[in-house]
Amino acid sequence: MKKKLSLLLVLIMTTVFVSACGSNDAPATETPAPEPPAAETNTPVAETPAAEPSVPNVFLWDDFTDRDPNNKPDTNSNGVNIWWDNWANLRASSENGVVQINFRPGEFDPEDYTDLDDYFARAADWMGNWGEAIDMWSMEGISYCKYLTIRMSGGSGGEENLLMLHFQPEDGPSFVKLFSELVDKNGENVKVTADMQDIVIDLEASGFPGMTNRMHIRSYAFCTINLDEIYFSEPLGLIDASSGESILAGFTVSEIGNPADLPIRDYYILLWDDFTDRDPNNKPELAPNGRNMWWDNWANLRASVTDGVAEINFRPGEFDPEDYVDEDDYYARAADWMGNWGEAIDMWGLSGIAVSKYLTIRMSGADGGEENKLILHFQPEDGPSYVKLFSELVTKDGGNVEITTDMQDIVIDLAASGFPGMTNRMHIRSFAECTINLDTLYFSVPAGAIDTTDRDTILNSIAVPEIGNPADLPIRDYVAAVR
Repeated sequence: MKKKLSLLLVLIMTTVFVSACGSNDAPATETPAPEPPAAETNTPVAETPAAEPSVPNVFLWDDFTDRDPNNKPDTNSNGVNIWWDNWANLRASSENGVVQINFRPGEFDPEDYTDLDDYFARAADWMGNWGEAIDMWSMEGISYCKYLTIRMSGGSGGEENLLMLHFQPEDGPSFVKLFSELVDKNGENVKVTADMQDIVIDLEASGFPGMTNRMHIRSYAFCTINLDEIYFSEPLGLIDASSGESILAGFTVSEIGNPADLPIRDYYILLWDDFTDRDPNNKPELAPNGRNMWWDNWANLRASVTDGVAEINFRPGEFDPEDYVDEDDYYARAADWMGNWGEAIDMWGLSGIAVSKYLTIRMSGADGGEENKLILHFQPEDGPSYVKLFSELVTKDGGNVEITTDMQDIVIDLAASGFPGMTNRMHIRSFAECTINLDTLYFSVPAGAIDTTDRDTILNSIAVPEIGNPADLPIRDYVAAVR
């Protein structure tokens, strides 16, 4: 027992000695007593506000990806429902996301309509239409927008004079204008070119609402366009799409009208002359179409005008051996053997000037059969010459021209007759005495816009192979045939 106590005493003394002497390590730092926990408070923690839904910057209408013109897809490129499309009076094809539209509106045929008023009253006939109805109201963040961009090109350029943009939101008002009247983001009027381009339309400046769910591109004339992509952009304010009333309440522009309200007859018919208030002895400064008449040449004839009808009595010079070496000398002088009604009119200055399918001459003959004595002659300024006997011209129905004593519309198919679809110098010439009555002359059924920026582009637009000049015709044979 004493031994155990002695060992315990030695152990205690050793521990005390080690504690007193320390060690080679740095002395330990005393750990401070922990502070008492902070008292709890009732201050609420601020909640992070929910992020506002993002508004898209671009609202796609269509990009024509994998579009089959013969089948309406259920949904459009933006993923929302297409409830109808109406591609009427046209032919269409699609390649690499570009749709080619060949507008083919119905033509006026007097057998199908009472008159032109009846024809133009039927918009579905005189219009080619590309149209789609898309459920734009269901798009997330749908907004009124500043711009509508149409990425497109024209078959020949200048189609802005032949196309109409038409918005008609469901159960809403109608907005329609010629493309040439639309205002782009630069404040200029829209021009369609043969090159693919982004046409950026300032909707409000053009008088259109900033969104629609029914859109049309219509044409009153034969023409071709290529559509790549259509979208709205630069949102101006969210649309309350909870009802039709709330949607339409956001439209800040006034209704423009319907396609039938446009002066389509004026676009469709390019007037040459109707002889209103015409004095045969004095050339007017302006033609009835409002464009400059820089010359007329009514030669070897007598003329009078009554109630807008010009009576032309052709009196070409006759062969007289005392005046000419021989008949060859006589026929070499076209100004002598021809009676001529001719005018030069600034057709290139007309709004919407186009290559046209038909030339209509409302006329009659004093005796009938004058088609065998008359020559039609086009010679565009600085251009080639086109000339034929009236009896060789091809009419709209594929026959040849026949002039009667009754006033009638002679509708000449220009391409079938070998003539260009527009001119700014026109003549009706005669190699024999005869009398005709001219009421109205006009071009119709525009078949492609003319780029009038310079002479070369004009002639390229109207070019068909040259036929020749009046002196190239076998006039001697014609004269012998009618004597």
